[in-house]
Amino acid sequence: MKGQSPPGFHKFPAARGLAWVTGSWGLVKRQPIRLLLISLFLQFFLSFSQAGAFGLLVILCLPVLTAGILHAFYSVEHGDKPNLSVLFLPFTSTKSLSKLLLLGAVVMVLGLLAITLVMSGQVLNIDPDLLGRIEQGDMDALQSIDPKIIESAVFAMAIGAAISGTITYFAVPLIWYKKQGVGSAITIGLRAMARNWRPLLVIGLLLGVLAVPIGLLFGSFYLSALSGGTASPVLAFLILLLGPMFQLLLFGTQYLAFRDIFGMNAEHEAGSGSGDDQLVA
Repeated sequence: MKGQSPPGFHKFPAARGLAWVTGSWGLVKRQPIRLLLISLFLQFFLSFSQAGAFGLLVILCLPVLTAGILHAFYSVEHGDKPNLSVLFLPFTSTKSLSKLLLLGAVVMVLGLLAITLVMSGQVLNIDPDLLGRIEQGDMDALQSIDPKIIESAVFAMAIGAAISGTITYFAVPLIWYKKQGVGSAITIGLRAMARNWRPLLVIGLLLGVLAVPIGLLFGSFYLSALSGGTASPVLAFLILLLGPMFQLLLFGTQYLAFRDIFGMNAEHEAGSGSGDDQLVA
């Protein structure tokens, strides 16, 4: 973990993506309660991302928190029992912390730039008082906005999330585990994703299928709140449970993909050298 030289990476076939998804679920089953608590706490922390200036700080710290939850999976794989403090472990590493925060700043700027370009000044046409009510969680105010603006906002946020996820997918663990610089981590991470687009596409498709029922639950809950009705407690419980579980599945596949593609240590490097993969310099 002390080396600064750019790490090599392996190339895997499409079928490996299925193994990463099933392997992620296997890791979750080893410590379901502890990992669920960590995921719930992360969800709670991310809920402040809409809180003005503090929300920007939360977004800035997202790569740091991501490194923490990835390390939780590392601990589970090695037989440890992670607690909530593992989520904040990267904050104790001065060198990695500065790099992860810089990565968060880069991603935040790129995301804001993408959203600005997609929205093309549409937000300027919204009444500032109406925006203030929306920021305070007023659902009635949300209904007053032109549906086209809402569609553009959703599309812009999706693009921003895609950019953020693509850049940080391997960059975060490369900074945390391989001690790479921000530029090197982004470049090598994108190269590894390009070489392994087939298994990563399988991951995306499988997680996309699993996300459909969860998305429908969120949609039903949102529409119920928007119409002024009372959402079912059962529906609220399912969202509270399935949302964090899906988040764990996502981070688990990210950890396993990084572990196999880049190797965590000599033992992992040797174990991943099967005949169907290829080491890329």
